[in-house]
Amino acid sequence: IEFNAPIPAGASRTYVIEARLDFPCDTPPGCSDLRFLHLADSAVTPQTRVLVFPETSFGPLRDRELGKDRLTRKLQQYVDQHPQLELIAGLSVYHLFANDEPRTPYVRSRVRTPGDTLFWESYNAAVQFVPGRDTVPIYRKSKLVPGAEFLPYRRIFFFLEPLVNKLDGSIAGLGVQPSRSVFTDANGIGYAPVICYESVFGEYHTGYIRAGAQVGLIMTNDGWWDNTAGHKQHLRYASLRAIETRRPFARAANTGISAFIDQRGDIHQPTAYNEAVAVRGTVLPNDRITFYVRWGDLIGRLALFTAIVLLLNNFVKGRLRKGGASE
Repeated sequence: IEFNAPIPAGASRTYVIEARLDFPCDTPPGCSDLRFLHLADSAVTPQTRVLVFPETSFGPLRDRELGKDRLTRKLQQYVDQHPQLELIAGLSVYHLFANDEPRTPYVRSRVRTPGDTLFWESYNAAVQFVPGRDTVPIYRKSKLVPGAEFLPYRRIFFFLEPLVNKLDGSIAGLGVQPSRSVFTDANGIGYAPVICYESVFGEYHTGYIRAGAQVGLIMTNDGWWDNTAGHKQHLRYASLRAIETRRPFARAANTGISAFIDQRGDIHQPTAYNEAVAVRGTVLPNDRITFYVRWGDLIGRLALFTAIVLLLNNFVKGRLRKGGASE
């Protein structure tokens, strides 16, 4: 893929992203990771630098066991066998609270036996596997889907709990983190781990860029939309984010459209809906700070303020004319 938007000096080396599309798994537990790695084997080359798996590819997994449990050990072993390769994947993760550990607003509880209550919180997360590294960095999705991932004003709308549960959500919601963070590779390239709904919000997304992201990775599950226009519109938001920030994107979709988006917002190599496939492409990192990254929705806010002033001006003039006519 050729990217024609300006690229900063020193960032001309190409990076190959593998976008992954998950598919239904009707065989015994463990088949999901085998299928993902089988797809990876079909496409990984010595030039491949980063593999991207979509949102909630695996899990739920305990946060303190990442890199130690059977599944993440297997993923770590895979990248260890490919020293040039890093893996960034979407996971469902949970945290168990110790008895003396402070609780968060997102804590859930379950009474196991009288006097013994289990406290935990869940995350929609992304993690990074690097060859030879023991620790697994984690990013927690923080712009949550209303209803499915959190309930706004839950003390007021407590009666909606049955509906939230039907959507596989929780009144407590998912745990979040206060600011955006990035994954950095051995060459110092920063990758924005954008999870699903987070790609919809422009100014929110600039937090990744300010944190050092030079490439955007969107991990999403678009199965919510079914095969409607919704998953197509969700893809188009990635083009807006690319134009605003002048960053290339690799989009890995679970039951959606995987694709590459260049810095001009052009979409390359889009997959078919609900297609199990590995897509290989080249992206060129960019560290330039755009006007939008620096100022966010300033133009929109000025336009809104101007519109309000004009409406008030017309309203006041109309009232004055009515008052003059009645006299």
